[in-house]
Amino acid sequence: MSHKLKIATVQHPVGHQIKNNLNYMRKYMLVAANNEVDIVHFPECNLSGYAGLDFTDYAQQDPSQLENACSEIASLAGQLAIWVVFGTHHFVKNQAMPFNSLYIINSKGEQVDRYDKRHLTQAPETDYLYYHPGYRPVIFDLNGRTCALLICHEWRYPEFYRAYAKEGVQLIFQSFYDGGQTKKQFEESGRHLGDLIQGAMKGNAANNYCWISASNTCKPESSYPSFVLRPDGRLSGKLSRNKTGMLITSIDFNDTFSDPSKYWRGKMGLMH
Repeated sequence: MSHKLKIATVQHPVGHQIKNNLNYMRKYMLVAANNEVDIVHFPECNLSGYAGLDFTDYAQQDPSQLENACSEIASLAGQLAIWVVFGTHHFVKNQAMPFNSLYIINSKGEQVDRYDKRHLTQAPETDYLYYHPGYRPVIFDLNGRTCALLICHEWRYPEFYRAYAKEGVQLIFQSFYDGGQTKKQFEESGRHLGDLIQGAMKGNAANNYCWISASNTCKPESSYPSFVLRPDGRLSGKLSRNKTGMLITSIDFNDTFSDPSKYWRGKMGLMH
């Protein structure tokens, strides 16, 4: 088991054109591989675009184009020997609406698992009008380290993080789409949302003693930039808001951090 991981947290302007989104992914997978990164992490719906925000009808997209793009990402991951977490929608037979999903591709180009967003937002223009809720957590092993996935709005539900902590999760990859606002929208509400999310995520990391990679779209105006948090809730690093980029973080799991809740976290009754 390696005590180190090198992760790349990417932000790019997610949009409705799959080809453009795929080009960003290719670019940063290559950059990540050249920097000997173990895993590259992308935003919510970053390959497909976000239904209700980037497009309003799934018929506007060619499903074969999305399927081919997913296959290309898997193939490239295998060629580069790098893990990838990326966002897309996933259709299931006899289900009217797709899942809002994160795919996990390993360094052999194989799909390890798929996480489907469980708690959908109730805003009238998004989630519940376009997506079907998922129903299960996803935990996976990355070079001997226990990792897990969450998506955007789920930052509001501490029980998700506590359940992962109970399972020994050390690193959470959480993908977001909080962007595409006008300047007026950002000033009136987006800025506050960005402060709120970053503050809550610091608490989620510290309360559950885990690393968190938070990847957000940088489509202007974005509410906040992508960032990585340490297990003590402190910021390890962040990108610049509204600017395409990649944040590389070297994690040493032998490092120790302040953890005042360590004694109580595992006590009976506090993990349920």
